[in-house]
Formats: sequence, C-alpha cells, structure tokens
Amino acid sequence: MAEDTYRGILSRADAFFKDVARSQPGNLQCGRGCSLCCHGLFEIGGADVAVIADGLAKLHHARRSMIIRRAVRIVAESRHPNLRECSPIEKEEFFDRTASTPCPNLGEGGHCMIYEDRPLVCRTFGLPLRDGARYIGDVCELNFTAASQHERESAAWDLQWEDELGPEDEFTIPEAIVLAARMRGWLR
Repeated sequence: MAEDTYRGILSRADAFFKDVARSQPGNLQCGRGCSLCCHGLFEIGGADVAVIADGLAKLHHARRSMIIRRAVRIVAESRHPNLRECSPIEKEEFFDRTASTPCPNLGEGGHCMIYEDRPLVCRTFGLPLRDGARYIGDVCELNFTAASQHERESAAWDLQWEDELGPEDEFTIPEAIVLAARMRGWLR
C-alpha cells in the first residue's frame, strides 16, 4: 500500500497541507517565493537522503553541480558536526549558529529547485504541530497569527504520521546533498 512507503508519507503530507490551505486560506501565508522556512539548518530523516538524491538527479548537470558546491561549502564553513554523534547541546549550538544559512536548494526568487523531491519537514513547515492528541504549537511566525485555537488544532500536522527518527537517522539538507552526491558519483 502506497501509504506505507516513505513516498506515501510525503503524499499524505502534501494532501494534508493542501487541505489546510483550502480550508483556512487566511491562516496559511505560504506561497510561491516565500522562503522564510528555507533559512537555517535543521534535522531531516535518513529517508530524505534518497528523496533529495532523486530530486538532484532530475536537474540539469550545471544546476545540480551548483547545489552540490553550495552544500559542500555550507558543510565546511559551518563546521558541521556529525549529528548522529553529538550531544543535544552541541546540536542546539550548531543550529543556532546556522539559523540564517540558506538551503542549498533555494533558487533565486525564493523557489526550491527540488520542490517535488523536498524533505518531509519542508512539506509540513508552516503548519502547527501536534504529537497525537497533544498540541505542540505553531512553527512559522507568518501563519496562524489570528487563528483560533480550534483552527490551529485542526490544522496541526501530527508528528505520529511520520517515521520516528532516532539519533542514527538525523541529517541536514546540505549534509544529505553531499552524501547523495558521493553515492551517485557526482562528487569526486
């Protein structure tokens, strides 16, 4: 069943986001060219590495090479730790110092160059979050600013719909790009 695959989870996230956008258009300010959520490094899951690799493979060689160069530079300049081995404090310090780093996939004009193959967190960012019945809160400062609590809760993406990430399964987008480039032979 497609829902059991990671691509099924991505499809469910896209459908949920579209439903919220359709039912609460005034509360969801996301749109083409808005790239507020495309700045700052954050954790993605290991399954997203393959999704990103697929997206990069669809690009023209020159564009793919540019994205890979950006990712390599970000990893080097940010003193990127191995997220799978560092402490929570080290992670927090790393994410704080890279809070304004643009995603290597961010194109001019604020669009994602691998939009159809972006990670799960990129598909749900902007929605409030919950963990089962426990409402966690808002993520994006632009969305749901005047929404009622009921509207927020009904628009909340449930983290239980995702694959559970363990410490061994945490990457950043630049790190995933470098890994995908090595696996596919695009980086020598």
